[in-house]
Amino acid sequence: MPQTSRLFHIVRIAFAVIGAAVVLFLFLNHSEQLDTPLMDYFTADFLAQTGAQNSVAAIYLNYRVFDTLFEALMLMVSVMEVINVSWANKHAEQYKFEKDDFNRKNNSEIVIRMVGIIYPFVLLIGLYIIINGHVSPGGGFQGGAVLATALITRYLVYPNFDLDLHTLEKLEKFLFLSIVMTPVLYVFMQIQPADTTLSHQIYMVAMNSLIGLKVFSGLSIIFYRFVFYEGR
Repeated sequence: MPQTSRLFHIVRIAFAVIGAAVVLFLFLNHSEQLDTPLMDYFTADFLAQTGAQNSVAAIYLNYRVFDTLFEALMLMVSVMEVINVSWANKHAEQYKFEKDDFNRKNNSEIVIRMVGIIYPFVLLIGLYIIINGHVSPGGGFQGGAVLATALITRYLVYPNFDLDLHTLEKLEKFLFLSIVMTPVLYVFMQIQPADTTLSHQIYMVAMNSLIGLKVFSGLSIIFYRFVFYEGR
């Protein structure tokens, strides 16, 4: 048994070394020699082609949009795994949709007032980051995380079972399908009203909005799953 384990260890190391050598060989022998044209392309030409005013948005929503699709897929897989391990089938009675009246008795007055002040600003910041992701740094992933933070903060002040988690889970899956279909139709199949900067910007805003809502839903589901089925 120890010899077999040692043999597997040697094989893994050999595969890692061979893989690194192959990647290095391909990079050294087939990489393109790029100079200022690439810099000029990413600082000027991408606006006319994609409608994005920053190169990062042009890359993750157009040139390499398939990376974004896989990132959204990984988040959905993570959510599905959390649902799978959160004992939903074994302890379904732990979660029941309740619409309770707000009770200040067990909550800190300072926390309640501070959250009440910053809550609308957090929502506005999250929406701003999402909608302006093609103009300024940000986008759907960052804005969705901010919106999820606002919802999680709300639970810390208002810890009731008043969130319809099952509806949120269905919405998250629908948003993922929308994220997949939008670039497939617009970028790959070129089904678009007109090849103009305005239409590209509408696509960018739509994609950032879908991604933001998807991230918001996914992170909220992960948090509330642990709260509803594990924490209480």
